[in-house]
Amino acid sequence: MSSPSKTELRELTPEERTQYFRGVQDIWGGGLAQDKFVAFQRRLAAAPEAKGRYRMFGLFPRGDGTLLSGMKAYEFEGSFRGAPLRILGIGAVFTPSRLRKRGYAARMLHLAMERFQAGGADAALLFSDIGSSYYERLGFNAVESGEAVVEAQALPRMSGFRRAEPGDEAAMSDLFESARAVGAFSLSRDGWALRFQLRRLRELARARNQGEPEWGFVVEGTAGEAAAVVRLSRDAVDVLEAAWTSETARDRLLGGLRDFLGRWDRTRLRVWPTSLLRGLFAPSPRGSAIAMVAPLSAGVRLPRAEDPADVSLLDHI
Repeated sequence: MSSPSKTELRELTPEERTQYFRGVQDIWGGGLAQDKFVAFQRRLAAAPEAKGRYRMFGLFPRGDGTLLSGMKAYEFEGSFRGAPLRILGIGAVFTPSRLRKRGYAARMLHLAMERFQAGGADAALLFSDIGSSYYERLGFNAVESGEAVVEAQALPRMSGFRRAEPGDEAAMSDLFESARAVGAFSLSRDGWALRFQLRRLRELARARNQGEPEWGFVVEGTAGEAAAVVRLSRDAVDVLEAAWTSETARDRLLGGLRDFLGRWDRTRLRVWPTSLLRGLFAPSPRGSAIAMVAPLSAGVRLPRAEDPADVSLLDHI
C-alpha cells in the first residue's frame, strides 16, 4: 500500500461516498441496518441544505481508487473576541481497520486543512471521541467542553409553550444569534446548522419508518420569547440549542422540556452549557465529543482551554 506521501486528497464521488458510508456504519450507524444507513446518508448528502456547506473527502493513492481514509467537511462562520472567523468543520474521520496506524488519517487532515486554508478558512474545528492527544499532535488544542445532565424533577412544571413547527426556523435562529455570548468562541446562528440538523432528523425518521419528528419548542408573548431545539437519544433528551429573552419565558421553555421528557419516557436532559445555558446547570467535563480547534491562517486568535467556548450540540453535526 502507498506511503502517506504518495497520496492525494479529493472529493468523493457518489460511488465512493457509498463505500465511505458502509465503512462508518459500524461506528455511527445509530442501530440502523447498513442498507438503511447508507440510503439515509446519501439522501442527506444530496439534500438542498447540504449544497455548498457539506462535503466529503477521501485520501487515495495517486492513480488508484482505493479509499485510504475519509472525512466529512462543513463550512461555518464564527467569531472569537469580536473577530470574524471562517471555520472548517471536520467530522466522521474514518480509516478502514486494515489500513490503520499507517498515517493516512493524519495525511488526509493535513491536506484538507491546507486546501481550506488556501480557500480562506481561518481555523478548523472537530469533536474528538478518542481523547485529545492524537489531534494535539496534528496542531489542535482542546477548548472548553462541558456537559450537564439534568433530571426531570429539577425542571419546573409550566405551561405557555408550543411545539416548534416548520416555518419557525428563521425566528428561532435569530433568537439564538442574539443570545451568543460576546467575546466567546462561537459559531454563527445564520440558520444553516438548524436547517441541516432538521433535515438530518427528518431523514433519520424516514430511515426508521417514522413520521415528522418532534424537534423543538417555542414561547411567545408579552412576557418574553424563548426557543429550544431538541432530539431524542437512547436514554435522554438532547438540548441542541436554547435561548430566551426573560426569566418567565425561560421557565416556560423549561416546562416544555419537562413535558417532552414525560411524553417520551425519558428522565434526563443532556445539555452543553453554552450561551444562556451557561450557569443554569452544573456541568462536568465531557469524556467524548471534545471540542478542538486548530489555526489555519497566520496570526489568527483562537480560544485556549480556559477560554469560554459557546459550541453547542447544534454545532455537533
